[in-house]
Amino acid sequence: MKITIMSVICLIILILIVVGCSNYIGISKKKASLNLETYLQREYNGKLVFSDLNRFFNAATMDPNMFSVLIYDKDIPEIEFYTHINVKEILENDTLPMYPTSELITFDDLYQDALKQYKTRQAVIADFKNEIPEIIFSTKNIELNFKRDLKPNELENVVIRFIDRLNQSYIELNTGFQFSLLIKTAKHPDGFMIIPLDIDDSKWQVKPMVLSKKVTDFDILKTMITKNIQTKLATPYPYFKITKHSKIYIDKSSLSKGAWIQYLEDKRIVNEGKGKWKNPQTGIYIVFFDLDSKFIYRGELLTEENDKSSYVKELRQIVETIEKEGIRTK
Repeated sequence: MKITIMSVICLIILILIVVGCSNYIGISKKKASLNLETYLQREYNGKLVFSDLNRFFNAATMDPNMFSVLIYDKDIPEIEFYTHINVKEILENDTLPMYPTSELITFDDLYQDALKQYKTRQAVIADFKNEIPEIIFSTKNIELNFKRDLKPNELENVVIRFIDRLNQSYIELNTGFQFSLLIKTAKHPDGFMIIPLDIDDSKWQVKPMVLSKKVTDFDILKTMITKNIQTKLATPYPYFKITKHSKIYIDKSSLSKGAWIQYLEDKRIVNEGKGKWKNPQTGIYIVFFDLDSKFIYRGELLTEENDKSSYVKELRQIVETIEKEGIRTK
């Protein structure tokens, strides 16, 4: 009898523990997946599917039933959106509590936005189909594959009109990310130039164009530039070493002249956890070159005190220097 009573007590305690923990552990991932599948089938007849379903429990939400997930169209994967869902309540309540707004945002609101964005992108693609054979939108890049080589004025003209078209549909296209245009040509089929687009006053604005590291013979160019810098630094600046950080600006007037901006680290600065940390990246070296001929015009140490400059001051100094060399970036 004593054993039976103890067994019952232990069972009750176990049940209480499980029930109590469930309030903190939340719905199982298997059940979460089943609830979401049921919801999508009921509301969208299986048109929408999902992936990357993961529990999103943290100090901000304090809700163990909150999951992050990628939703996308089964037949048109480009129609997609990422969100956070209370999968325990999704069958009864599909509002999304993690959106800080006075109006309730529902699951379908996000789907309609994704659908509108897809249709707008298709309209942009259609507007330029005669000039740009392939346009691919992704989260952060818009790939413009011309499949032919371009003259500088032709590229500039198309880019200006393309950005103007994007801005006409800014609200529908804006995803919260700052796009970059990846330019591809026949000579550089994997990538030629990257044109970052900054957001200012609810419009995309062109930033200086840079060389894509997917450009044809990039490794040859990199080796050539690196050897040149190491040779020039060896005697007057032996304490500098090349870092992995660099920028490569391209002249929009020629699409061949370039400026390789190489950041340098001062080997004399050693941070061992004692005292105030010092930034060892103090130098900037510039090499002016021609992409087509792989000819190096010259190089110069721009500064040994970059650690004392703000980003704005650094960029201004770089732009002023390369423009004096005849390299137009915007």
